[in-house]
Amino acid sequence: MSETQDLTENESVVREAVGRVLDGDVEAFGVIVAAYQRLIAADLAGRLPSQDVQEVAQDTFVRAYRALPGYRGEAPVRVWLLRIARHAAMDYWRRHYRRRERLFTDLDEPEQVRMESSRQQRLAEQQSDRDAQEAARERLEAALTRLSPDDRAVITLVELEDRPMAEAAKRLGCGLSAVKVRAFRARRRLRVILEQLQPEQKENT
Repeated sequence: MSETQDLTENESVVREAVGRVLDGDVEAFGVIVAAYQRLIAADLAGRLPSQDVQEVAQDTFVRAYRALPGYRGEAPVRVWLLRIARHAAMDYWRRHYRRRERLFTDLDEPEQVRMESSRQQRLAEQQSDRDAQEAARERLEAALTRLSPDDRAVITLVELEDRPMAEAAKRLGCGLSAVKVRAFRARRRLRVILEQLQPEQKENT
């Protein structure tokens, strides 16, 4: 079985689980969680304080379960979940700043000025970080499209989904040593492509 076939079948298993949930098999939702919980946590780790990642990840899957009847299958389940996770992260920051604003109104004027200045500085830094992270994600997605299907498959499993090497080897139908070699070579090729894309992005900005 090729790597591309394996990933296609993995998506097929998840989509089958979606259908089972919609048919009333609530426990089938666990298949979706097991398939993508590490991916969602990794994405949120770049957007939230580390101590709140798991809570928002759980909220993401709760939202996904409630929204499942509206899933049309036009995008892969992974992409659909990532969108929900990013909305959950934005809602987290909205709640965070609302709490801060309530505390802010209880302060005297000089303290309000000092805290507002500090808040604006942090907002600017956070926006800069988010912009940099988004640019890096876009560059990674562009680089992945330039990899061969086999390289893209091993990078997806080992890097993006953070699967253990032994699990990746099983899914790809090869030995542990072989998948380590494939992952090493795929990372090297990905790194070269990312370096090539960086000048392109600078020219387009």
